[in-house]
Amino acid sequence: MGTHLVKLRGQFTPPPDSDGATLDSAPISIVVDALPSDRTTLDLSANLSGPINWNNQIIIGNGHTVSSSGAVTIKNTLVIGLGSLTTSGISGTATAVDIENSVFEATGAIDLTVSGGATINNNEFRANNLLTFEASDPDATPIITLHGNSAPMKLFQGNRAGAGRVVFSNTRNWLIGGDGDDQSNILIGPRSTLYLVEGTSNITVRGNYDHHSYRGGWSQGLNLSFSCRLCSGASGSNILIEHNLFRGSSWPVQDLTGEFRYNLVYGYGHTWLRSADNGASIHHNLFVPEKGGGTLDQGVWFYGGETGIQIYNNTFDGGGNAIGDFAGPTIQINGASSVSSLRNNLITFSRNQDNGNPGSPRIVGDVGTVISADYNAFYSPDNVTHDNYAVTGMSEGSTPGFATHDVSGSGTIGSKDGQLAATPFSGQRIYPYESVVDEGAVWQRSQKLSTILAAFRARYTPTASSPVNDHGDPQDNDGHGRRTDIGAIDVNGHDQDRFGKFGPFADLIFQSKFE
Repeated sequence: MGTHLVKLRGQFTPPPDSDGATLDSAPISIVVDALPSDRTTLDLSANLSGPINWNNQIIIGNGHTVSSSGAVTIKNTLVIGLGSLTTSGISGTATAVDIENSVFEATGAIDLTVSGGATINNNEFRANNLLTFEASDPDATPIITLHGNSAPMKLFQGNRAGAGRVVFSNTRNWLIGGDGDDQSNILIGPRSTLYLVEGTSNITVRGNYDHHSYRGGWSQGLNLSFSCRLCSGASGSNILIEHNLFRGSSWPVQDLTGEFRYNLVYGYGHTWLRSADNGASIHHNLFVPEKGGGTLDQGVWFYGGETGIQIYNNTFDGGGNAIGDFAGPTIQINGASSVSSLRNNLITFSRNQDNGNPGSPRIVGDVGTVISADYNAFYSPDNVTHDNYAVTGMSEGSTPGFATHDVSGSGTIGSKDGQLAATPFSGQRIYPYESVVDEGAVWQRSQKLSTILAAFRARYTPTASSPVNDHGDPQDNDGHGRRTDIGAIDVNGHDQDRFGKFGPFADLIFQSKFE
């Protein structure tokens, strides 16, 4: 217990591969907390099976496992040392689950099939849990996997995970996160990601913070995935992903199913969003790069034969010379895939390639892959290629429903390959990320997701004089007859203008022009 100084020692391989040296790090100060004194201790000497009812306890697993059946209740409990790197700590079935205000450390994964209700709230799954990471395998290392198709609405809220995937597999009726900061799940660490797979449906993912932070880089990561190598996709219905922050990884969003709205996707390894299920809807999101994240291939890429995709009212910031590595297409559609509507999107700050050659066109597609693309706006002063579209078989301004109403200059309509005359944003774009966000404070919940999203909204709101204002597609007029802006954020108000307005007090904040 108490404060200790720890050094990390590296021992290099002997010649000829290396010099065989031993290298110590600078001392690192760590604090070892005492075990809670007001709890009873259960020191396991064998594996357990049956119902679990742990309340206000300390569980010392000693490598033993728990095979559950019946109700699983774990409340106000510290769980240490169940399972191993290759064996789950807790697995089995549960007629009901109530896991709250508990801490899991140095423990193997949890894998439960739920046949009744479930509340998994306000727990901490620490970074030292027993997980084996594999750089080339994003599907390794779940910390908790939940199955079961019971009818009751189930809750996964207010949890923190410092390592390992959170997996919902062949299950339904879950609220992951909630309506306010106290219900946000905070996932920060290696493979701290979210998977919805194997027919999972009737899921809402709202108001969560997810940063796949892998030492040395993104390493094949997927922040939000609807598929994996050894399982089928979600392929479910009623899946809503809203008001979340996804940071890092190779492909932050993979095989999207359902509706994806009001989210911030910050950083990439290769592609912000890669592939989707038929009929997926992507709207009112902000996509932003992070320098050093990787070599961007495309911003959004559809290639698996998906159809009926709608992409509207998103803001894409490629970063330009100062921030991004965005020389590839912002949106690319290949093969039998097709986007039915690509409208009201604000596409900005692409740049030339590293070797100085011009960057790619912004929207690239094979023949038949784009049904309609219109009412978009472009601004990329750092890319000598001002080619907004390269879609085989379509010509800007002459193909019906194709770029006829795009906005450029100071308000010109339908100009081929037109660019806005000036940056549309009213604030300085957020870079570096740490200039606004302290992830230590996020983990401690002293910096809230709602304030982070609000800060991005303030910076990326269009200027009052920008021609993107009130120039969106009239089919998207709201219930008050207000015309939408181009991009994720509306200057003068619109029913669907909800990006950066997470939490019960968001509207009050922005009534006073929060910045």
